[in-house]
Order: sequence, then structure tokens, then C-alpha cells
Amino acid sequence: MRKNNLIMNKMEIERKSIDELVKESERDLESVVEQEELEIDNKESRKIVWQAKDFSIREFASMLNDGDLDLQPEYQRKYVATKNIASKLIESILMDVPIPVIYLAEEQDSTYSVIDGQQRLTSFLSFLSGKYPNREIFKLTGLKVLKELNRKTFAGLEGEEKNKIRKTTLHTIVIKKESNEDEIRNTVYRGNYINLLKELEENKIFHEVVQKENFKKKMIYRGMILRFLALSEKSYLNYQPSMKQFCNKELRDNRHLTDEKSDEYRKRFLHCIDLVKVVFGSTAFRRYTPMTREKEKGNWTATRINMALFDIQMCGFVNYSKNAILSKADYIREAILELMTNNQDFIDSILIQTSNKEVLKKRFKIWIEKLDEIIGDNSYQKRTFPFSVKQELFNRNPFCAISNQRILAIEDAEVDHILPYSKGGKTEIENAQLVLRYFNRAKQNNENYKN
Repeated sequence: MRKNNLIMNKMEIERKSIDELVKESERDLESVVEQEELEIDNKESRKIVWQAKDFSIREFASMLNDGDLDLQPEYQRKYVATKNIASKLIESILMDVPIPVIYLAEEQDSTYSVIDGQQRLTSFLSFLSGKYPNREIFKLTGLKVLKELNRKTFAGLEGEEKNKIRKTTLHTIVIKKESNEDEIRNTVYRGNYINLLKELEENKIFHEVVQKENFKKKMIYRGMILRFLALSEKSYLNYQPSMKQFCNKELRDNRHLTDEKSDEYRKRFLHCIDLVKVVFGSTAFRRYTPMTREKEKGNWTATRINMALFDIQMCGFVNYSKNAILSKADYIREAILELMTNNQDFIDSILIQTSNKEVLKKRFKIWIEKLDEIIGDNSYQKRTFPFSVKQELFNRNPFCAISNQRILAIEDAEVDHILPYSKGGKTEIENAQLVLRYFNRAKQNNENYKN
């Protein structure tokens, strides 16, 4: 009798177009569950290593039982489908209605986690097990076509209906573990946060500063911005390696970013990138390699971004007003040059094991303390010559007062007190001389120094 009813119901459904049925099903789902489809167009597919692979519901159940499938990764929200929606999904299978594609991520241990389609897949597997994730008995309810199945559990179905469900194939896209991490983030953690990163990567000032069109195309811009937001939000003091995991945690924790939080992040980013552009200009995030006795001129690594410098230059400005930074811009610019030239601890911290917890804390500590000194200590300006004096001395006579060597790059020079500040010398151009950093440091470190 039930078989005849099923045949009659199918005939009734055939009078409806499949498109109508799918749309009706999607409308039902959208009322409670967010749209779960993940679009990978041709452009995106070239960036992500993926494989089309179909699994039956029986295979998915076996994978779940064997521990090879994670239905509820940390970044996924909890199961929220209502009983009616879950029941209609089962009804759709019995009526041969197409089920949207399931997306899986292949983990490093070759297991799978559900990226997209979690609500659907959880409904199917819960019905087979007989219980919802909350352990409540899964009985079909609210069915409008196969009404005779209402109040039935999987165990209560006829054998043909059970086999139909078990053998139904779900079209699946597997994002392979070889995929680029930034691409996986964009796929796995999509939502308000990813949308914000997508918006901010288009910022013209950021692009002017980074100057890496290929970074933008490969979504590295998004990774950089996420890194800044993670470090500035959680604080470098709470950093736990690796940087990839630290950033992924930030995405997981804030995947469903509120509009208020999104606006806060946006303002923070725009505030800091504006200041970086004004203070550091084209040398932002670049390392300066100073002159040595063997190398007569220092140089900027203009073609390479130093992410350790990116961290401190962006995050360093978070807690300061524009007025505070801009009024001390010359001093800040000179300070980072001095650190990159003469402070070996700082130099090591931007070059060696930069994602190490203690190394990262060290460079932040050095830079934050320097900023605090420049901005908060009035005596700093009294004992430190402004850049304008340095520029004027360089224009007048670009030779080192100690070695008489020509200064080929102004970055290699610093302004020295003729009469030391400690002995009452004033910080005025009349008491200033231009010296090469290398020779000035050599002289300070060795009382018997001779060039």
C-alpha cells in the first residue's frame, strides 16, 4: 500500500517542475539556515587544489563512524536545522530532488572536515543513526508530499526506502590539503570576516605602501591584514605560535563578525595604514641594511616585505592618535632606522625565527618602548636632532665629520652633538655634525678608535 502511495505521490510531483521544487526547498532552508552554497568559479578553482568526488550517504556514515569525518569543525556553527527542515531533506532524497553540493576540506592526516553543507549532511546522518545531535529521537515531521511517512524513524521505513537513502550519492568537492593556506582560509572561514578582508585588500593606500600586485592576486593582502587584526586584537603578549594557527583562531573566534565589530576593525586598519604611509612612505615594511667597512653604502630591500616590520609598524600606531604620531613622524622614522642599524637584538628579531613567541615579543617590546619614549618623554626631543637638521647638514656638506668619507645615502648618517648633550651641549644646528652611523658607533664603542 505504501509503495503504491509513493508511486502516486511521485506522479503528482512530476507535474511540478524540478526547478520549482528545488526553489521551494531552498526557501524553506533559508528561513532558518543560512545559505550554505560555496561558489568556486574558474578563477578561484585555479587557486585551490580541489577534486570532485561523490560519496553515498552510507559512505559518509562509515567515514563518521571510523573517525575520518569531522561534521563539526571549530569554525562551523552548531547544528540549527529545525525538525521540519531536516525532515524535508529526507523527503527530498526519496523524491530524487537534487541535493546541493557538499564541500569538504582534506586535513593533513587525510581525514575530512565539512566546509559547506554541514546542516544537510548532519540531517542525513542523524536520520540514519535515529537521533539528532542533541540525542532526541529523529522522527519525520511536517512532510507535505510523503505525508504517510510523518512520525516515522529510519528504522520504521520499508527496506526499499532505507536503501534509497543509504545509496543516494551526494556530489562532493574536496579541497585538497595541498591548497594554499590563504586560499583555504578564504574558503573555510567565509562570512563577515572574510568579506571585511576582501573589502580592505582593495584599499588604495595599502596597495601603494605594499606595492605588490602579485600579493593582491594571490590573496596575500588578506593574510597580511588578518595578521595585523589578530595581533592588534589579541595583543602580541597573547601570541602563541604558529602564526598561521594564531590567525586561524582569530578567524574562527570572529567568523560571524558583527557590524559593530567589523566597523571597529575597519577604522583600526584605516587609522594605522594612513599613519604608516605618512611616516614611512615607500620604505614601510622594508628593511634597511646599513653600510659597513666593506660596503660603502647601505640599501633598502625595496622588493621584499619584511613581515616582522609589518607587525610592529602597523600595530605600533594602534593606541596613538594621529596628532601624536604625525607631530613626531621624523623622530619615529629616524628611530626605526637607528634600530635596524645599531640594535643587534632588534635586527635579530626581524630576521631570525621571526614567528617564535619570544622573538616576536622582543621586537614588539623594543619598538613599543621606543615609541613611548619618543611620544611620551619630552626630554627625547631635547636630546635628539630632528630630521630637518640632518637634511640641512647633508645638503651643506655630505661628508662624515669623523671619517671624512662621503655619505652616499642619508639613511647611513646620523646627527651627533659636537659638545655632548651629557656635558651641556645644546640640540641646535650650531652644535651638530653629520656622521656615518658605522663610524660613530665604532668610536663610541672604542675609546682608542682610529678610522
